[in-house]
Amino acid sequence: MRVRSEHNWQQNSERQRLLYGLILILFLAVGSAQAWGDETYSMEPIRPGASAHFSQSLVDTLRPQGFRVSGDSDGVKTAICEIFFARAIATQDGALGSGVLYGRVKPGTLVGVIHFLIVERYVRDYRSQTLRPGYYTMRYAAMPEGANGSDLDFVLLSPLSSDRNPAQVLPLNELVRRGRLASRTKRPAMMSLVEVDPDQNFPSLITDDEGTSVLQLKLRVKSAKARKGDPLPELPLALVVVTFIPEDLGD
Repeated sequence: MRVRSEHNWQQNSERQRLLYGLILILFLAVGSAQAWGDETYSMEPIRPGASAHFSQSLVDTLRPQGFRVSGDSDGVKTAICEIFFARAIATQDGALGSGVLYGRVKPGTLVGVIHFLIVERYVRDYRSQTLRPGYYTMRYAAMPEGANGSDLDFVLLSPLSSDRNPAQVLPLNELVRRGRLASRTKRPAMMSLVEVDPDQNFPSLITDDEGTSVLQLKLRVKSAKARKGDPLPELPLALVVVTFIPEDLGD
C-alpha cells in the first residue's frame, strides 16, 4: 500500500507540474498579446486646409479627402500624422527593374503630402530615422535601400519649404538632397512602399501583430497616352506609416 501511495503521490506531483507549466505558458502568451495590443492605430477622414505652412496652391493639387492616423495607448488617443494624396500621379512605360513594386510610377513624381504632428521614430530593416513635426512632400523613388534589397520602393520626404512646385518631376539626386534636409542627416528621410494586400478594403489601415501599420488605397494615375475626357485608371498603393521599434535596435 505504501508503494502504491508513493506512486500516486508522484503521479499527482507530475500532473501539478504540468498544470503549472501550462498556466505559465498561457500567462506569458496573454502578456505578450497585451504588450502587442498596448497601442492600436486607427485612421479617420479629414480635409486638407490651407495655412501659413500649407499653401492653397498645393492644397488644390491634392485629393479633397485625406487621412489622420492616430495611436491609442491605454485609452489615450494621440494623433500621429495627416496624409494627403495627389489627385493623380504620373506614370511611365516600362519597368524599373526586378523586385520593384511600383515601376509604373514615374520617379520623382509627387505622391502626396504628409504632416507629422509629433516626433515619429521610423524603422525599416533595422535602420532608424527620426521624423520631426512639420509638412513634407512625398515623391516616389526606387532605390536599393533595404537590407538585402528587401525594400526597393519609397517615398522620399522633402520639407514643404524646399518643394514649392508640385507639378515638377524631380531627379533622384535632388530628391536625396532635399531628403537630407528633412532628416538633417546624411541619410535622406524616406518611407517604405510595400506590396498591397488585395484581401483588404481600399482605403484601409492594416496593423500587424508587431505594431507596423500600413495605409493602402487606390490612386488615380495619368499618362501621356490618356485621352482627354477618359476616366483615369487607379493604382493600388500601400504606404508604411507606423513601424515596429525593436527593443535591441542599435542606432
